[in-house]
Amino acid sequence: MSLAALDRLKACHEELIGALDGHDVDAVEASVARLRGAVEEVRAAGGWRDNPEVKGRAEHISRLADAARARVKFLTDLNLNRIDAIDIMRGRADGARYGRDGGLVR
Repeated sequence: MSLAALDRLKACHEELIGALDGHDVDAVEASVARLRGAVEEVRAAGGWRDNPEVKGRAEHISRLADAARARVKFLTDLNLNRIDAIDIMRGRADGARYGRDGGLVR
């Protein structure tokens, strides 16, 4: 596996974290697109378990992915709380939302 591919993947994760921290939707979307390409490049290369240096970098990148995931969960919770607050102001405190399958979730 190319260490350059891992470096690109690391940079993409760092860029995504910055975009999430900046609350910039356009930057998040662009970062996700670049991250998708970097993940595909690393996945296609394979063989990361054969090299201890590559394995160490991959573990660091995994921690960056966890950091990005934590930010996404935080922002999701923040938005759900805002939706609940709007529902309460409108007199609907049941917290109705639509789920991933499009059905109403209560």
